[in-house]
Amino acid sequence: MKRISVYVSLLVILIASVSCGPALEKRKEDSAIHYRMGVIHLNDRNYADALKELTEAVKIYPDDPSYHNALGLAYFARGMNADAMREMKAAVELDPKFSEAHVNLSAVYINEREFDKSIASSREALKNIFYRSPETAYHNIGWAYFYKDDFAASIDAFKKAVEARPNYAIGWYGLGNALEKSGNVKAAIDAYEKAVKAAPDYLDAYYNLGLLHLKSKNNASALKAFEKVKELAPDHEKGVSASEYLKLLK
Repeated sequence: MKRISVYVSLLVILIASVSCGPALEKRKEDSAIHYRMGVIHLNDRNYADALKELTEAVKIYPDDPSYHNALGLAYFARGMNADAMREMKAAVELDPKFSEAHVNLSAVYINEREFDKSIASSREALKNIFYRSPETAYHNIGWAYFYKDDFAASIDAFKKAVEARPNYAIGWYGLGNALEKSGNVKAAIDAYEKAVKAAPDYLDAYYNLGLLHLKSKNNASALKAFEKVKELAPDHEKGVSASEYLKLLK
């Protein structure tokens, strides 16, 4: 009797599995369409439509961590940090090795000034030896330590970021900030120079270069840096400030 009972139970499970197979595939296909559209909108910075499409993707098929991660990014872009954290946490719960989601979560933590949580989340990303962008995790660690006023640890993290990717402009910029705060002006100037070499339109790096050259009494180099700032963004706050410095230098 027991054997018959077990056989019937297995048969019910098998039938249920077969009957829901096509339905599951249809859900996956439908959710994938919404996901792809959502990512397109996200890349175009059309966050309202991105949220709409990605919310639908998650609703239809909640078991894909990529959907939660993308939805989290859309929420983060709109400043909805609590919702962003919820979705990114869902992503890493579904896939603990999802390094991109760990790093995105660490960015939200920085925004919320939860720096220790940010560092821990980025370190989780680095545990995955197959993670292809460790510089991003080190970059977030660098800023988290920077805002904790631990400039030695910040410098160490940013150095690891640019070691992992030597043309990583924002890594060099972060390193410049940390070195500047630590009082190493010469090394900070070198880091900012490498930032603008990697990204020739890097407004903030040029502006910081101008200030440090001015501080170092290298007026010729300060002039060049501030002229570049003005050229890149004449109406920006820093462009206006650069124009004022140029009046003093000329």
